[in-house]
Amino acid sequence: MSVVLRGNPSLSEISSRIEIRFGLPSSVEREQLTNKKSIEFDVSFERVMCVDFMDLLNEVWMKKGRENLFELIIFISTGEKVICSDVSFDTYTHNGYKFPKIIIQSDYLNVKDSDRRIWLSDSIIDSIGKEIDGYFDFEYVDFLRIKK
Repeated sequence: MSVVLRGNPSLSEISSRIEIRFGLPSSVEREQLTNKKSIEFDVSFERVMCVDFMDLLNEVWMKKGRENLFELIIFISTGEKVICSDVSFDTYTHNGYKFPKIIIQSDYLNVKDSDRRIWLSDSIIDSIGKEIDGYFDFEYVDFLRIKK
């Protein structure tokens, strides 16, 4: 059974994973592109939306030899340079429809060149979601903290 957490737990508590959830395209251009691909490939709008989200973020987030997007967004949110935790992409279902989400496997990040750790507070997670919405035109919906 998963438990949703809020607040600032101590370092000794069991960590949680964070699911940052997104909705429909947040720009007319992204929506039109998704519609066009949906018709062209004869697949559902939601499938194209989820695949495009994952492909896009994999391209800029996980590409070797580039600055890590997650680390840049955390720097924008906190002013701290961090080492990226394990991040993956998946979907969630709401009212029978699938939408994309990002899964961060830990709610703490290590500060580069330091022994310090940063707890991903609710405001930092909201900032991450809003930055991704702003860069990639996928509506930031909310996030869940799920106890491991």
